[in-house]
Amino acid sequence: MDIIKRSTVAFLLFAGCNMVSAHDFSATVGGQKIYFNIKSKTNKTVEVTYSGSIGDKKLPEIKGNLEIPAKVKHDNTVYSVVSIGAKSFSGANRLEGVSIPATVKSIGSFAFEGCTSLSKIIFPGNEVSFGEGVFFKCYSIKDLTFGSDWKTVDLSRFRWSDSLTVITIPAKIEKIQGLKSLKNLKSVTVDVNNARFSSFNGVLYNKDGKTLYGCPRLYSGVLKIKEGTEVISNNALIDCPNITMIDFPSTIKSYSFRETSRMSELETIVFRGETPVYTAYLGNEGKFVLQVVNSNVKIVVPNNSKKEYKLALVKDGGEFAESKEPNSTPYLVKADQLPKEANIIGVKNFSKYN
Repeated sequence: MDIIKRSTVAFLLFAGCNMVSAHDFSATVGGQKIYFNIKSKTNKTVEVTYSGSIGDKKLPEIKGNLEIPAKVKHDNTVYSVVSIGAKSFSGANRLEGVSIPATVKSIGSFAFEGCTSLSKIIFPGNEVSFGEGVFFKCYSIKDLTFGSDWKTVDLSRFRWSDSLTVITIPAKIEKIQGLKSLKNLKSVTVDVNNARFSSFNGVLYNKDGKTLYGCPRLYSGVLKIKEGTEVISNNALIDCPNITMIDFPSTIKSYSFRETSRMSELETIVFRGETPVYTAYLGNEGKFVLQVVNSNVKIVVPNNSKKEYKLALVKDGGEFAESKEPNSTPYLVKADQLPKEANIIGVKNFSKYN
């Protein structure tokens, strides 16, 4: 019995020692001490990690700009740095910038959690897999360089940032997620060589500009939609309260009445098309509905179409759907959320709005 007890105590002491020492070795790179775990001695690979215990309250010494090395030497062996482990830089509130080498293929959960001063991140050209909450509570991120060979970018990873106002999408990106999760984003720019996406005046479109995919949430002032645009994706504009004027091109064919429903600053809507577009459905019947915060919003239309717009504009509240499909959700629109017919203004030309 005593032997079993002694063995148990020895095991717990051994396990405790392992918990305290999370790293296998450390190295000073550019004046910064970085900690590493050996992943494979055979393949000569290591992972960036933290010092001490994961529960250690001492903040990491890392500060300023950090360039993570592609290779590191230990005991006369050169290792490739292939990953950044979970919690590696958690709480490093003096870290301001980080550059990640091409050897890194993954970043673990909460690796940069609480790096409240982190403002600049340079990712490697190759694609990287991410754990959960990698940039949790990183409020200062404002300068992102995505990998040139990335196919997908999930912008929701940076949703805690209060400073991220502009992003640039590289040429090879085929899928963009989480655009609307960036609460202070003002502008999106897309590399001209991208085969899937394009941008115009800071707004995201498909490559040929016929579909408007998304307007940054903090976009302000006049939104002039690109001539040639035919479709506005659902919810592309709905959460952009600071837009004061929307200028729809004559080519527009499809958009939802709900897109303007939360624009508290909206003062003017310009329609260049000769005929009103159905924006809602009552059963199978198409309707020209504009749900707005300000019922005094001014509506500018071609002079020779003024009568047609007045007749088509829905003036009574009701429940309207965005599609005539049977399973389309109806939304209640109150009468005071509809523009007044008297606010429709006809113009001979749109030179004032060019």
